[in-house]
Amino acid sequence: MDGIARFQTPQAEVFCLTDGGTDFGAEVFPAVDAQTLATRLQAAGHSTIRTQFNAFLIRQGQSLTLVDTGCGTLFGPAGGQLPARLAALDVAPADIGTLVFTHLHGDHCGGALLDGVPVYPHARVVMHPAEHAHWQDRDAPAARVIAAYADRIQTATGGQEVAPSVTVWDLPGHTPGHIGLRIGTGVVIVGDIFHSSALQLPDPEVATIYDVDAAMATQTRKDALAAIAARDQVFTGGHAVAPHCFARLATEGAGYRTVGI
Repeated sequence: MDGIARFQTPQAEVFCLTDGGTDFGAEVFPAVDAQTLATRLQAAGHSTIRTQFNAFLIRQGQSLTLVDTGCGTLFGPAGGQLPARLAALDVAPADIGTLVFTHLHGDHCGGALLDGVPVYPHARVVMHPAEHAHWQDRDAPAARVIAAYADRIQTATGGQEVAPSVTVWDLPGHTPGHIGLRIGTGVVIVGDIFHSSALQLPDPEVATIYDVDAAMATQTRKDALAAIAARDQVFTGGHAVAPHCFARLATEGAGYRTVGI
């Protein structure tokens, strides 16, 4: 189904739901020179730095966990498709029991509110305590989401379970409380450890201008990718691009390439 990718694990049915997409400008990856940029895009079969804004649905019987909420109305026509993706799976916002935020940048939390009102009226909301603290009292969509869901927010750190067999994976750097999720032992959601698989998987040293702590984000990316490859895990991320929304990693030189599944 267009905009929806599915992967079945022993613990859950996992969906990557594309809220929208855009092209990044070269300035987002300031360390990548023009020749390297062109070479890597060509190798990936792309002519631009493509990205998607992804959210994830974890279905375990009648239990539904949503991971991130897409852009909502923040980015105009570049986002806002998550409600239609959920509807295509016969899921209404009121059906979501748990809402987990990998972090609170606008393309991950913008869809949590509509006209200032929570879109997911029955969901308990989970985020890392460092993320909750980082966005307090800031003039940002994140602060408005925190205020709107305040009485339903719970915090969780690495190893804590947010749904059966679904645990938090601390991945700091992109933001202070940036997290991923482990689903059983074979599947991981990595949030924003990369924004362009074409540029950052071949060279995990490449950072983006969106990283709050670029050095920490880079080390986190290197460690996470090495672990995924060593364990032969299936991974997906907030900016994974179809047709490899779910993929494995193969080592290639000092970096990696995606292997379709």
